[in-house]
Amino acid sequence: MEESDEEIEVLRKELEWLLQDQVHQVLDEVHETLVECCRRFLIKASPDFTFENEEEVTLNRRDGGDNSLVHSQRILMSSPNGGINQVKCVITLLGDSICDADITFKHKQGKDNSQFRTGFGQERVWKLQQIQDASNFLYTARLRVEGQDKDHTYKTAKEVILILDEVMKNLSQGRSCLAFPKRKSLDELVNNVNMQMLYPHVPNDVALSFYVHSSKLVLALYHLHVNGQQRVDITSRNQVECTIQWLNEAVMLFTLALQQCQQLKDKIVVLQQYEKVL
Repeated sequence: MEESDEEIEVLRKELEWLLQDQVHQVLDEVHETLVECCRRFLIKASPDFTFENEEEVTLNRRDGGDNSLVHSQRILMSSPNGGINQVKCVITLLGDSICDADITFKHKQGKDNSQFRTGFGQERVWKLQQIQDASNFLYTARLRVEGQDKDHTYKTAKEVILILDEVMKNLSQGRSCLAFPKRKSLDELVNNVNMQMLYPHVPNDVALSFYVHSSKLVLALYHLHVNGQQRVDITSRNQVECTIQWLNEAVMLFTLALQQCQQLKDKIVVLQQYEKVL
């Protein structure tokens, strides 16, 4: 059943109301969500800006750096589901950096199993690229929202949809950085430059990898074997993990901002067909 002229005019006016009154209101709400999310990351002047130590984080707070919630955390990682600990690990986490780590694991030498202990100190840091990438996408989305002139009147649905699509693309990519860790190849595991900072160096048949999976920080330890074709195989994999509260909150805030944008877009898309042709 086709709409009457009166109904079409009502829907057209509703679209105009959305564009003139609601877009800025929703973008303000999205901005508040993004600012709150930024407080969980070491973000200040630019997307690729990082802090190297607790002192710089303290200075950021003193300078009013979005009232940062970032602080140094001493964390004991444990086996998932309460399993037997083949690996023990204690770390200090500061934003996107593991500042020090103490790692102990069982290592088989011949017929004997021994405990191997390694780690690194605060003179070196293990960068968690997933967190850095997520913060870059978050900051880009925030800049896009902040770049909207509050006195500007949006005249077309297409104009707003383009803005929302760009913001949502960055937010989706940022959330995916945390929620869906990229699977590393065996070559990437073995040749990871971060392995060089471990002292004493781990045996050649062992590889380590720290990564983020949604709200959890995971340490995976791989035991390797060179087969008859001189190819390296993984003979076993053990992991320990810990839940990081601020990562959980960040993922939730990414999701909330996406929902806020999507709800506005859905309303505009439904009414877009009634837009006057200028």
